[in-house]
Amino acid sequence: MTAQLPLNSIELEAQGINLAQQLPPRATRESIEIDGNKLATITIEPVGEHIGTALLVPGYTSSADTFNGLLQPLSERGYKVMSFSQRGQCLSEGPDDVAGYELSRLGKDIHEVIEKLGLGDQVHLLGHSFGGVVSIEAVLHNHSPFASLTLWNSGPRNMGGTLPTEQQALKEQGPRGFFVLSQLAAGRDPEADNKGELNLIEQYYYDRLMSTKTAQLEAGMEILVNQVDRTLELSRTGIPVLVSHGANDDAWPIDMQREMAEQLGADYVILANAGHSAHADRTYASAQLLATFWDEH
Repeated sequence: MTAQLPLNSIELEAQGINLAQQLPPRATRESIEIDGNKLATITIEPVGEHIGTALLVPGYTSSADTFNGLLQPLSERGYKVMSFSQRGQCLSEGPDDVAGYELSRLGKDIHEVIEKLGLGDQVHLLGHSFGGVVSIEAVLHNHSPFASLTLWNSGPRNMGGTLPTEQQALKEQGPRGFFVLSQLAAGRDPEADNKGELNLIEQYYYDRLMSTKTAQLEAGMEILVNQVDRTLELSRTGIPVLVSHGANDDAWPIDMQREMAEQLGADYVILANAGHSAHADRTYASAQLLATFWDEH
């Protein structure tokens, strides 16, 4: 008889259980202060022998809670896992000035998180989407603390696509501009928030977006629009890299991600039946993929 796998995060959301509510009982919420800002952290200790340590960096408009579904299965594979909301993201503090979110500063935050939490010098770093851009910056600043790098549904340069539309919406309407765009793209009422017609999960994502610092969103968008390909620099560090994305990833073009993996000589894995947040669509499969890669490095 085959054991039943845990539900994916997206399946739990279908039951009205949001990402914050998916936090395992064994995980702990804390905060650390960096550069005068309190950053929210989530940590889970390994089950049994400690095999390794991983730090997960969330993407644009996201938060530490995005990885909650991964925590239990990764801890069961022997990993201490920690995530954090980047400065200005939901749950964390951040400056009101765009200048406080330069890419170099965000990369240094990763190093300070590692130092403040005493994570050591063999950390498996994962960056999802925009978090991958920040993670590359951190590795290029100093790769010595990292045992490996995973670029999770993240690409090497300006992704094109809807970026100009999103940047314009942000300039004209602030954070709510993203909500309006997502509602229109999904064929939903862009005034649903004002009408009080959001369901529990929609309200969660709306609240997460609206609690993100406007300066963080503006700065992050500039970073994405001006993203420069640093694949060659990254390859020179010699750090082991995994490039992975969902088969239906709709952010960075898939050909672009595959080319980056080839140039890096990286492990390259496509997760079937998954989109841009592969860890939500295929939570258990994502955890097993990551732990297997980390085991090898």
